[in-house]
Amino acid sequence: MSNSSRLIINCGASRVTAAKVNAQSGNVKLEQLATHYLESDAITDENWIEAVGIALKELARSSNLQGNATFILPGNQVLTKTIKIPHVETEKRAQIIAFEAQQSIPYPLHEVVWDSQVIGDDGIEIEVLFIACKIDTIETFCAGVRAAGLTAEGITAASILEYNLLALADPGASSDDLVINIGARTTNLLFRNADGFFVRNLSLGGQVLSQSIADSLGKTLEQAEAIKLQFYNRENETLEDSNGAKALTDSADAFMRRISQEVTRSIVNYRRQKNAPAPGRILLSGRGSQVRGLAEFLHNSQKVPVERLDPLEHVTLEAGVTEEPETLRVLLPQIVGEACRPLVENGAGVNLLPEAVQNAMRFAKQKPLLMAAAACLALAPWPAWKVFNDKIAASDSRIAELRSVAAPYLERKADIEQNLKNAKAVKDSIERVEGLVQSKSNWIQFFAEMQESMTSAEDVWLDDLKVIREAKDGTASYEVALKGQMLVRETANGSAGLDRDVLTRRIRSLISSLKTSAFIVDSKPPRIRWSMLNDGLNVLPFEIKLVVDPTKPL
Repeated sequence: MSNSSRLIINCGASRVTAAKVNAQSGNVKLEQLATHYLESDAITDENWIEAVGIALKELARSSNLQGNATFILPGNQVLTKTIKIPHVETEKRAQIIAFEAQQSIPYPLHEVVWDSQVIGDDGIEIEVLFIACKIDTIETFCAGVRAAGLTAEGITAASILEYNLLALADPGASSDDLVINIGARTTNLLFRNADGFFVRNLSLGGQVLSQSIADSLGKTLEQAEAIKLQFYNRENETLEDSNGAKALTDSADAFMRRISQEVTRSIVNYRRQKNAPAPGRILLSGRGSQVRGLAEFLHNSQKVPVERLDPLEHVTLEAGVTEEPETLRVLLPQIVGEACRPLVENGAGVNLLPEAVQNAMRFAKQKPLLMAAAACLALAPWPAWKVFNDKIAASDSRIAELRSVAAPYLERKADIEQNLKNAKAVKDSIERVEGLVQSKSNWIQFFAEMQESMTSAEDVWLDDLKVIREAKDGTASYEVALKGQMLVRETANGSAGLDRDVLTRRIRSLISSLKTSAFIVDSKPPRIRWSMLNDGLNVLPFEIKLVVDPTKPL
């Protein structure tokens, strides 16, 4: 593998595919490809990770894979969530994303490894795709990678990589497209238009069809999988007249109807959230999309052209790649999507590799330089040793001379030390006075910013403001506790029913605005007293605690 080549391994729910690729000048060169199919009992998460570890060892042995590699996780192993945050500076974005994500995901944030991808920015709000994986899953997965003799330099999610394929083929997004990738356990829907993309992951894959066939024919899942592949092969008609053909056809029809219903529901949701037209074209991808008649079924139900996604459009095959083009079109979409990410402006991709592992990898890359520097440092004293030894005698005489000069100053040492103490006390007094002056100007600026935030929020006023100062382990902490009320016009106008989510978002929007202050670094969850609304009052009391930057105290 050349220095510019990459090893990318797609760890899908039913197979592991490894490829050595070289992406340059708008083209991806496929140098090597190897695939290992997982056993049918790898359907559970625990069995899947174990099966992937075995597959990685086999691929590393049979295809001589080694070194750093980028790994792709399937949709069923990651959590994908679209969230919106206020338009803020890049350095504050991660903190706000973490806060918003914690309200939307079923796990505590410290139990997952996460990354994000900006998918839309209108100058007011930023739409972010939040992708996470449980830490236990990532650590077990990385252990399997190490056992295979490989090193993970990145772990990304399959859900967004086909965007890079579309962006490479059509940078200007001349048409609105929907990519439907049907995998073994999940189906990923990726909408792409000129403004960005939108992703939805469905818990519906090819194994649902296999299980339906198994139930209909009284077969095991492994036997049903083999029958499915044989029956739905476009070039194989041997089972058309068999007794089980109707059961197989019925299962396929039911599977296609479910896919079409989910696609329709997702398009409606996409149009409502993005205020965009329906996709003008559907592109099919994934092994599960090979079900005979699926393209025609979706064309009739969605009334748009349906085509196969072709990942080979910008791919050059080396002599060592012998697989058929149809097989490559099933195996390569995510791998080529990851390979061409550097070729695409604002390419889609995340890294779910834990920060500690990334730091260890960066240190490992610096080891040769550090070892060379240590060797040079060890050798450096030898040339100077002789010169140093020659100057020892001259230094001794010079020391004696300096001691005689320093004698009068040593006699005044006590006076000098006392003067230093007095000077330090004066300095501390001056710093305290300067701190008071600075704190006063800080309060003036903070009140101005807070007034601006409340004016923007509308119908909000404060009843109380308190500064809480504490010292823990010698470190000072500051909080500003605000108590206020919000006028609820829906109640005042006599509207029936209240949307608590809307009111909560208004208060969180106020908090986000307050956090843009240079003096605020964080906030604690607000306390909202809904009881007053329940009693028929028109105001909603709330309490907010803002964490003050200790370097800019109020």
